[in-house]
Amino acid sequence: MRHRGELLLSGQIDALAASYMFPLPVFMAETQVVVHTPQRASAMLCLLRISMIRRGVVAIQPRIAAIELPRNGRFRVWVDWLETAIPVQGTRRGSAVYYCSSQPSGLKIEMVNYTRMSVPELQPQFLALALSA
Repeated sequence: MRHRGELLLSGQIDALAASYMFPLPVFMAETQVVVHTPQRASAMLCLLRISMIRRGVVAIQPRIAAIELPRNGRFRVWVDWLETAIPVQGTRRGSAVYYCSSQPSGLKIEMVNYTRMSVPELQPQFLALALSA
């Protein structure tokens, strides 16, 4: 998860998008979107990165709260994210549950459930990007 945060903050969006399986269901509060392609995921991740950069985020630190024991190659990971910003007023926290699977190409994320979004203001843009496919 630390590597995922580093990829996002450093702008390596395509590498980050490659860690997902598509179509990708994403739950955000009461909204559900389905991201159908890596290109749509990259667009959403770019929006997220731009928002973080504008807030002055300089580090993204994951704290893994729990990892489920794998069953049939699938498991969930509960992660709390701390986005450290300068100035400190831009610092935020988010939480998500990642539904993962072990694939021949490595670990893939099949679904994401944001239990606490650090950027709720981006929810309408995420929905528009997912629906514009």
